[in-house]
Amino acid sequence: MESLLVVTNPDIDGSDEHLVQNAITALRAEADVHVCKIALPGDLDGALQRRGSRKVVVAGDDKILHTVVAALHRRNELDDTVLAILPDGPESDFARGAGIPTDPIEAARVVLDGVERRFDLLIDCRGDVVVNTVQLGLSGRPLRTRIWSAGRLEDAVEADLGFGHHEHSHPRAKPFHVRIEADDTLVADFDRPVLQVAVTNAPPYAEPPTGGAAPDGVAANGAAEADPADGYADVVVNFAVDPISRARRALMRSGHDDADTLTVRARRVSVAGQRFWLNSDGQDSGTERRCTWNVVPQLLRVIVPATGEG
Repeated sequence: MESLLVVTNPDIDGSDEHLVQNAITALRAEADVHVCKIALPGDLDGALQRRGSRKVVVAGDDKILHTVVAALHRRNELDDTVLAILPDGPESDFARGAGIPTDPIEAARVVLDGVERRFDLLIDCRGDVVVNTVQLGLSGRPLRTRIWSAGRLEDAVEADLGFGHHEHSHPRAKPFHVRIEADDTLVADFDRPVLQVAVTNAPPYAEPPTGGAAPDGVAANGAAEADPADGYADVVVNFAVDPISRARRALMRSGHDDADTLTVRARRVSVAGQRFWLNSDGQDSGTERRCTWNVVPQLLRVIVPATGEG
């Protein structure tokens, strides 16, 4: 009988503990299951220390997946650990991108019958990991957890800020000045401010815009070609556009200029300049004036549906 360690955090936003419990019950019908509920900082490390050969099952969203992967990385145990996922919560982009069902009970079947697939991981100069996406801005709280393409980012900022009205302000949307290099190629310099920078390892599922469906192949993060296992990260840069230029463009073109967003692919990404906040997989991860991310190929071992292979 297979042995599983299920890691949960029922306090995460949007969690449906009832669905997770049903999924755990389904697992217990065919496996030996030990549950670790993360309540205190030492709970996870203690459970990992005692897990033996148990497969680690993450019940939650990208945040808890990040927490578990980061703990395994600190323990130098990632390469020896197979992970499975029971998606729970609204921000489960990694699971969706890997083809894992978003219903925890359906995902439980994948835990038992799926196959192992290796994924890339981003590791920064501080030794921190990024499973899905890291976002950079003037606040630890991005506009949304997902990355926005140029037009949709501007729509969100305009709606939230009320551009053109001085009584509205929003620290999360302030432009900042940085120098961005991707594999030693200059992507952006200090003379052109940006609203948001994201380094992503995989595209989240596409969100349809208000009132309609998303075009085929368009991901919500503006990096539709991102692949979590090709050895590259996608760098998405949303450049700042002042309200006057935006209004002039709207009158002349009745649309958005794709030049406001730049996407490049690289194995190594460096950002330096004005102090910025980092948000990794939906978690605030402090501020830096410079930081570098490297893609580590095939480091993350995850169980995915057998039909998704190839």
